Amino acid sequence: MKILKWIGIVMAALIVLPFVTLLILSHRANAGASHTEIEIAAAPEAVWPWLDEGARLKQWVSWLVEVREPQPVHHRVGAPMTWVMKDENNGGALMPMAGKFTEYNPPTHFKFSIGSPREMFEGEEAYTLVRLDNGHTRMAIDARYRYHQWFAALMEPLITPAADKKMRSDLAKLKSLIETHAEAQ
Repeated sequence: MKILKWIGIVMAALIVLPFVTLLILSHRANAGASHTEIEIAAAPEAVWPWLDEGARLKQWVSWLVEVREPQPVHHRVGAPMTWVMKDENNGGALMPMAGKFTEYNPPTHFKFSIGSPREMFEGEEAYTLVRLDNGHTRMAIDARYRYHQWFAALMEPLITPAADKKMRSDLAKLKSLIETHAEAQ
């Protein structure tokens, strides 16, 4: 009987401890925040179209299958855009994410607010391009997401690192595409 009690305590601890850990981590000051940067061997003017044109975005942003923009396209503060993602973490379901530009200064900076369907999360991404002395560009992305659905908020300590990994992979692809395109010209 005593052994069953200890087994029950251990089993409860195995369930409660991870839950409490995730709960505490999901409330840290930088929850949902990420910073990623990369140096690209091209000027900001050559990098900008890869961030600003839907057809080019689909070439380097994994999971992105469609970019919906009002026609004619006029990017500016307040301009809407919807990214349709094939969410590989959700059985390949299509997930439209609607957003709008909150800052727009080509070819060096834009900020975009974005939200998911059913208001599961919302966030902002700021893209900054800095011209370097060697003719290269340092591109930095600062993002901050807030999760409104309780399970997603609880899982934020796992979601943010996975999103960072995806972003680093996407940026490596972007770098390769731009540098290969520049070499071909």
